[in-house]
Amino acid sequence: MTLPRSLKWIAGVFLALIVLIVLAVAFFDWNWLRGPIARKVSSSTGRSVAINGDLNVHLSLRPRIVANDIVLGNAAWSREPSMARIKRLDFRIDILKLLAGSVAFPEMALSEPHIVFEVSQDGTPNWVFNEQDKDKPVEFPTIGALSIDHGSATYRDPKINTDLALDINTLEAGKDNLESSLDVAVKGRFKGLPTTLHARGGALLSLGSVDHPYPIKASGMLGSTKASIDGMLLDPLHLKAEQLNFQLEGSDLALLFPIIGVPIPPTPPYKLAGFLDHAGDVWTFRRFKGTVGHSDIAGDFAVDRGKHPQMITAGLVSQKLDMKDFGGFIGVDRGTKPSQTPLPGDRVLPAEPFSLEKLQAADADVHFRGEKILTEKMPLEKMSAHLIVNNGRLKLAPLDFGVAGGNLVSQIEMDGRKPRIVTRADITAKGLHLDRMFPASKLAGANTGTMGGRAKLDANGNSIAQMLASANGEAALIMDGGSVSELMLRLSNLDIANSIGVLLGGDKQVPIRCMVGNFKAVDGDFKVEALVLDTPKVNITGSGDVNFTDESLHLRLVSQGKGFSLASLRGPIAITGSFKTPLVRPEVGGALARGGLAVALGAVTAGIGALIPLLDFGKDKNSNCTALMSQAKSDAGVKASDMAPRAGKR
Repeated sequence: MTLPRSLKWIAGVFLALIVLIVLAVAFFDWNWLRGPIARKVSSSTGRSVAINGDLNVHLSLRPRIVANDIVLGNAAWSREPSMARIKRLDFRIDILKLLAGSVAFPEMALSEPHIVFEVSQDGTPNWVFNEQDKDKPVEFPTIGALSIDHGSATYRDPKINTDLALDINTLEAGKDNLESSLDVAVKGRFKGLPTTLHARGGALLSLGSVDHPYPIKASGMLGSTKASIDGMLLDPLHLKAEQLNFQLEGSDLALLFPIIGVPIPPTPPYKLAGFLDHAGDVWTFRRFKGTVGHSDIAGDFAVDRGKHPQMITAGLVSQKLDMKDFGGFIGVDRGTKPSQTPLPGDRVLPAEPFSLEKLQAADADVHFRGEKILTEKMPLEKMSAHLIVNNGRLKLAPLDFGVAGGNLVSQIEMDGRKPRIVTRADITAKGLHLDRMFPASKLAGANTGTMGGRAKLDANGNSIAQMLASANGEAALIMDGGSVSELMLRLSNLDIANSIGVLLGGDKQVPIRCMVGNFKAVDGDFKVEALVLDTPKVNITGSGDVNFTDESLHLRLVSQGKGFSLASLRGPIAITGSFKTPLVRPEVGGALARGGLAVALGAVTAGIGALIPLLDFGKDKNSNCTALMSQAKSDAGVKASDMAPRAGKR
């Protein structure tokens, strides 16, 4: 069939138009659109935009666009005029998705890009183009294959003293890496600390995808802190981890506070390794193990940054705990930082202030257990603690130490909401065995003795020294059994003749029948309400005070021997000086005020009797203290009546 002549002419015209359109597109100078495109982007962002090089477009359903020498202006407050410079930008855009309202780049290649990210003094980032979008989360477009050649970036935030330079490159697939990967090197200063970091990511095809875990391996130095990660990110743009091996090593855990905002007291050098997870606002360091000083530590540690203040939860265990490694928790050790309040030469109590900033920086619920405790002097066996911090108030409920076969249990509350921390402490000692408390001494094996006590104190201050110097309350101590050096007892009575005999014949241990002490604290001055030691050889009573304000001793011991000696001076013993350098000397010629043991014991029976159950004597042992104090209470009443004036006598 032959087409009519008119139809052939029309078909020829349409074909000619199509050819003309194709030729027009093929030979169209896209550079004519550089100005309109730049003005449109500038109008949307409020920043100056320029395409100073050639612009080419290859049309298709996924058109390819190539732009050269692109410059994006910076925020008006910045001293640097350009936020971004890109030598060449080569990308494809998905037209169908764009028509559906989403932006997707199947391919993107950047050559020599340099981007400046910075934050102003008032906290405004330069990547926020409209003020109304300041608090909105940044939404990233979907990117398929991404390659970066000789890229660099700068990040500055003067408020936190941060200035970092980044070099970014794409490593092509090869023998060592089957897929292309991202390589990032960072140098500069983060929060004032010298910083280096090297990171290598996985295939860039999965960088923006939440469907494929993104492999990452990185290591770096932040001041004296080393860190490394190796594992998978579920969502790399939001740092959500699936299985991220994490190692942390440094000179002092307290140095992490300005970096991550988690309050940790000063420590010796540490090394920890475990698994780091991030889900929502919660960061979790799971199943970690490591060392802090000479101590091992393991457990789980989580921080929920979605709560205000942030919430710390942890369960920690140490199989071998050296107490020296945790001196920073009570202000004894400052770690790598110099002490803000160095101790005078004659002081021994920790004077380093607790950090109110750290106490208020986070709430906490921490369980800790130490299976074996290493100390220089105190025979601690194990410990358990439950730490609760709520809105600046700290509570240890309880802090339980196994000591010398018994327990030292404390309930401590600290309120850090005021300039000076208010502290309340209730401390109970129960069933402490003397032979275990002093393992190096020559205590009689058959009569080791048991000790117990209790203290209830209120105090205020921001260090251990300030707290004890302001303490008010009561403390009591009771001891049943044990032994003491005969030579010490003779010297306490200034019994020269019998002391020489002991020296020539050899020292022996004299059993202690009972010892009781009761102290009342007023503004850090612990006054002796009663202090009595009873042995078969000597009775000793004490008076005076122990002052924690100036760390001084003012004690006076009076001995009453139960035997006869021609060379007994019968003088009191004075214990003076400081906690660091105590002095013991006789008060020769001093006035001697003696009180009978029964009167002394009877005077404290009412106040101290409640402590006797704390001693845990056992069912098979009769307590000397129980019997003596019961008898003393009766004898004291008799002696007091004997000393009273009789009616009708002058």
